[in-house]
Amino acid sequence: MAAYLAQRIVDGAYTYDFVISKRPDLKEGIDAYLREKGREDLITQ
Repeated sequence: MAAYLAQRIVDGAYTYDFVISKRPDLKEGIDAYLREKGREDLITQ
């Protein structure tokens, strides 16, 4: 689920802040996915 939501952030469908506010339990996985894909710039918190 974290990878899916992180990919949606990369695609621009959702913002990082929105996803983290709804699913704070997935923050670690989302952050790891974004770093792996070289999109640390999308991590805003």
